[in-house]
Amino acid sequence: MARSKIHDEKLRVCLLRRAGEIVSHDGLGGLSVRSLARDCATSTTAVYALFGGKDGLLTALFDEAFDRLRRRLASVLPGDDALDDVVRTGLAYRESALEDPHLFTLMFDGPTLLSASAAARTVAGTALGPLREAVDRAVDEKALRPDTDAATASVTLWTTVHGWATLQMRGFLPPGAADRLESALHSVLDGWRAEAA
Repeated sequence: MARSKIHDEKLRVCLLRRAGEIVSHDGLGGLSVRSLARDCATSTTAVYALFGGKDGLLTALFDEAFDRLRRRLASVLPGDDALDDVVRTGLAYRESALEDPHLFTLMFDGPTLLSASAAARTVAGTALGPLREAVDRAVDEKALRPDTDAATASVTLWTTVHGWATLQMRGFLPPGAADRLESALHSVLDGWRAEAA
């Protein structure tokens, strides 16, 4: 197969996708610019032209992973039930992890590829942000108690769904448990649920 000499968006996507697969399967140590270029039928020059080198490639892959997660969570549109929206956002998080396990692994397994402040902004803005917005809405609409600390509730729900997704991806959930996340999230929310009038 002839090597591509065009450094376009299609090649950039190919390099990012293949880099994510390699990192997921072999870890960061398994990723070499030379083998990545070969797998995408291009030259190492393309990686440097598009990303500035391996560090730039990994940062772009990290950013892409969080952007995909952001888009997935943003696709959960508000409905009539604020608590249901919180749960649906949690389920979307898990679905994103299961559909893109190599990106999920890159985001959360091992050291971050961004500076501490940038990493915190990325995580809060994409992984926790939409969940926090849904919790805020549930408090505003009095589905959750007015004294509910939205930050605590959001982190609690996030760690619940993140842990669930991680265990499910690795095959550690007990038989039949994979289908119970929705019920588990409702149970967590019950701790903050407003009393019925």
